[in-house]
Amino acid sequence: MKSINRFCAASIVTASIAAAAIWSPVQANAAAPVVSAKQSVGQFTQSSVVRDKNGNYIIRWKANQDLGSAKVYWSTSPDQIEKNGKELARTYTRYNGLVAADPKPGQRVYFLIKGGNGATIKAAERAVELQGVVNFRDLGGYATSDGRHVKWGKLFRSGELAGLTDADKLQLKTIGLKTIIDYRSNAEVAQKPDPALSGATNIRMPAMKEVEGSSNATDLNSLIATGDLSALGKPGEMLVEANKGLVQAPDAYVSLMDALLAEKTAPIVQHCTAGKDRAGLGSAIILLTLGVSESTVMDDFLLSNVYRAEANKQAMAYMGTIIKDADALASLQALMEVRQEYLQAAIDTMKQQYGSIDGFIEKGLGVSKAERAKLQAMYLE
Repeated sequence: MKSINRFCAASIVTASIAAAAIWSPVQANAAAPVVSAKQSVGQFTQSSVVRDKNGNYIIRWKANQDLGSAKVYWSTSPDQIEKNGKELARTYTRYNGLVAADPKPGQRVYFLIKGGNGATIKAAERAVELQGVVNFRDLGGYATSDGRHVKWGKLFRSGELAGLTDADKLQLKTIGLKTIIDYRSNAEVAQKPDPALSGATNIRMPAMKEVEGSSNATDLNSLIATGDLSALGKPGEMLVEANKGLVQAPDAYVSLMDALLAEKTAPIVQHCTAGKDRAGLGSAIILLTLGVSESTVMDDFLLSNVYRAEANKQAMAYMGTIIKDADALASLQALMEVRQEYLQAAIDTMKQQYGSIDGFIEKGLGVSKAERAKLQAMYLE
C-alpha cells in the first residue's frame, strides 16, 4: 500500500507543477479517435469534430455509401438536435466533411449530420474547452458491440477542478452538470478543494486508502529535493501496481455505479488530480459496462497523453532543471503519462480475479444483469 499512497502524492506534485501550463485544444482534439457507427446499408459509419487554429469547427464523417445530400444541424443540447437543432450547413455526404465557424462561442455545441436517405449520426468535440482545467472531456459517441452509442453530454471525465474560471463555471452550468465525483485523497482535496458549482452536487469517493497522519505530498517533495527517486521503482512500475490495487479494492467504483444508477444524476463528471489514472480507470469501467470494446476503451484511456501533452512537457522541463539523473527523470515521465500497460494491468486483474470483465462488473462491482441493462438504457442511444 505504501507505493500506492505515493502514487496519490505523485499526482499532487505533477499537477501542481503543471498548474500554469497552456493546453492546446486544437492539438488535443486533432488526435482524438473517430467514433464508429454500426455498419449497415445506407448508414454513416464514422464522425469526428475538431477545431482548427482559428477556432473553426472541422466536422468529418464517413458513410458506407453515397447518401446524397447532407444537412448539418447544431444545438447546445445533445438531446434536442433532432427536434430543435438549427441548420448549420447544406452539403453532400460524399464530401465527407466541412469547416464551419463556431455557431455559439463560449458554449459547448453538438452536431447532427443527416443524409438524404434520413440516416443520421451525432458528433461533438471530445474535449470541453475550458480555460482553467486540463483533460476535461466527454465520453459520448463511442460505439458499443450492439451498434448503439454512448450518449453525448451525459458522462464526462476531468482533472482537478480548482482552476475553473468564472467563464468555465458558466459553461458547466450551461452543460447542466449535476454531479461531481471526486476520487482524490483527503490531502489532495485539502490542497485544492473543488469549487461549489450552481446546480451540482459534490460527492467524495476516495479511490485509495490513506494512512492517517501521513503526508505523501511532503514525502515525494523530499524525494524530488534529493534527486533520488529510486523509491518509485522502474518507470511505470508504480502505476501498473496502482491499477491492480484499484481493481482489487474497487470501493470507489462500486459507489460510482450506484451514482450512475440513481435518477437525475447526469450530466456527471468524475475526476482525480491529473484526470488520467483514477478517473481513467473509472471511465474505462463505465465504457466497459456499457458495452464498448476493450480496444476503444484503451484508445480513450491513452488520449490523456494528448490532452496533457503541453502540461507534461512543461512539468518535465522544470524537473530537468532540478533532477539530473536520467533514470529518475524516466520514472517521473512515466508517472505523468498514461501507458497501455497501466490500464491493461487493471483489465488483466479483472479477468484473473473474476474470470472476465463481465464477472468483475457483476461480482466485483455488484452490478446485476438487470442493473447493467438499466445503465445501458440510461446512457446509450
